[in-house]
Amino acid sequence: MKQKIVLFVVGFLAAFLSAFPACAQHDTVNLHEVRISSVANSVSLRQIPRQIAVIGQKTIRALPAVSAAEVLEQSAGVDVRQRGVFGMQADLNLDGGSFDQALLLINGIPVSDPQTGHHNLDQVLNLMDIQKIEIVRGPASRWFGANAFSGAVNIITRQPTGNSLTFDTHAGQYGLFSSALLANYQTGKIDQQTSFSWNRSDGYRVNTDFRSLSVSHQSFLETKGCQYHLMLGYADKAFGANSFYTALFPDQYEKVKVMTSGLSVKNRPQWQHPWQFNGSVYWRRLYDRFELFREGEGWYQKEGDWFVKDGDSAGFHTPDGFFPYQGPNFHRTDVTGAQASVRFHSQLGKTSTGASWQYQRIVSNVLGVPMHDTIFSSIDPGAFYTRQKERHLLNLFVNQLVQKASFSLSVGINGLYNVDYGLLLSPGMDFSWFPEKDLKLYFSVNRANRLPTFTDLYYKGPDHISNSDLKPEKAWGFSTGMQYFFGQVTLSLDFSYRIASDLIDWIKTDPDLPWESMNLTKMNTFGTGFSLQYRPKAASAFLKSLRIHYQFLHADKEANGYVSLYALDYLRHHFSLFVQHKVLRKLTAGWTFQVQKRNGDYYNYPDNDKVPYATVFLVNMKLQYRIPHFRFYLQVNNLLDRPYRDIGSVEMPGIWALAGVRYQLNFRKKSK
Repeated sequence: MKQKIVLFVVGFLAAFLSAFPACAQHDTVNLHEVRISSVANSVSLRQIPRQIAVIGQKTIRALPAVSAAEVLEQSAGVDVRQRGVFGMQADLNLDGGSFDQALLLINGIPVSDPQTGHHNLDQVLNLMDIQKIEIVRGPASRWFGANAFSGAVNIITRQPTGNSLTFDTHAGQYGLFSSALLANYQTGKIDQQTSFSWNRSDGYRVNTDFRSLSVSHQSFLETKGCQYHLMLGYADKAFGANSFYTALFPDQYEKVKVMTSGLSVKNRPQWQHPWQFNGSVYWRRLYDRFELFREGEGWYQKEGDWFVKDGDSAGFHTPDGFFPYQGPNFHRTDVTGAQASVRFHSQLGKTSTGASWQYQRIVSNVLGVPMHDTIFSSIDPGAFYTRQKERHLLNLFVNQLVQKASFSLSVGINGLYNVDYGLLLSPGMDFSWFPEKDLKLYFSVNRANRLPTFTDLYYKGPDHISNSDLKPEKAWGFSTGMQYFFGQVTLSLDFSYRIASDLIDWIKTDPDLPWESMNLTKMNTFGTGFSLQYRPKAASAFLKSLRIHYQFLHADKEANGYVSLYALDYLRHHFSLFVQHKVLRKLTAGWTFQVQKRNGDYYNYPDNDKVPYATVFLVNMKLQYRIPHFRFYLQVNNLLDRPYRDIGSVEMPGIWALAGVRYQLNFRKKSK
């Protein structure tokens, strides 16, 4: 079976690659003129001297994906480790880094959670809200500040145009049902956009059921000189977390609520002014309720001082006896911030300078230092907080960009100050050169830092021991590569090398011992990758899109004598292929093929055997049939029904099919 699959893929690629010379005679497609907003000075994708990928709206619609996590895992250098299906719980990792080392932004506003990177993908957006996704690979602290250690992902939302209503619903196996609504409308001079989505499933095995609700709203206003953007959002989800965080206790359950708001203002591009200003203020609150023993009907219920399920008492067996489970962990995290930057042109090129301030605070019954008083929650009945921790982060940065016909040079530095960790500097330089019109060579070197999360510093549980004396992570990242643009084809080859010190990881030396957080000494990571992208110019072409990615990573530090929970469980080999082609006149098919070989081992409970990660081969498929106003689709994940794990203790589902329909209705604009 494996040989047939390999032969099919090779034959498929050979057939389409043979068509490239004929296609190369056409003009360059618009893909090369895309401008990247996730940098200090906005430049075109063609010119930027970094490893950056852009996933546009057309690709998002074509991929067999119903969540941002599934979209991201198709990109080069991105490792999305899912515990819950359809992105219900997923960790975002870039270029071999951990989930705490990748910074997530929405419209340039940082939304990563300081409690833990496990919450970074707990966002208020659904796929219909997204215009494009920009992925910046490699250390990027000089652009975004601390925590862009291994890279950053910037999700850019759609801006409403006119009045329209889009409705999407799908259903599938295991009681899966989802519905989403997106409304674009105008009130006076303000363009408005409101979205709603609801998802639920019974789960593919015991205690993997989930439900989620998200609501977001955006308002856009343009005046004579400025553009204003207001964004509000709310998300509420709960899911059975069977062995998600520790296989010792499979009856875990988690509830997460997220509230966000942000206001941005910038000069209108049409306004001729030497200075361009961009500023924003934002706030994000996250409630997290984690039950190590799931509560409710059919699960554990409190009887006196004990939680009991079918005569079984929840608790922990230790050499000193049995200790009863005391109840859930409650966390509330607040992030408030403001940022502003000024860009201007001079004889020296394009200069960008700015500052940002962020206030992070957590109140919890587990994380932080003890408080004098107890805080009770009005949102989550029964929740209380006895501990807290707060910190202020101040960033100052300056970047200079010089662009000529055949080269560009960008240099800059970011300074982060925090009382606990002092001043952390992140300098860097990026250089690109076009020896020929369609051939780009580039080189970059950048410094990055990452602060410990509140979980790294303070979490203590039956299977975890934290360390409040952790130091920030540090790294130098070097990358070089080339890109060749010919017609509708872009070829890329890259090499990277990261020298990291004081890496934070959870490790254990024996399966019977708890995980401990600590700073590893040093780890150097080498990576190389190849990618090919093809999109035809003619809309009637049989082949609509083709993307091939392969990445190899190797770290010089191995887990000798211990098991690493995150730092050494990177994807050593990652091959991904996306093909979209026409089947009939109005019927198209999108396929994703992935081969993954993860480094590291995991403990296979309940046997406590140390097991290396197996090679994973996954195939997903999406069929779409389009007629005016309607789009019907059929999606099948894990088409070959292969067993696999992204996280050692969590078995992911086999084949999972769903079918849906999207309806869009456009209304005429009212005359003003």
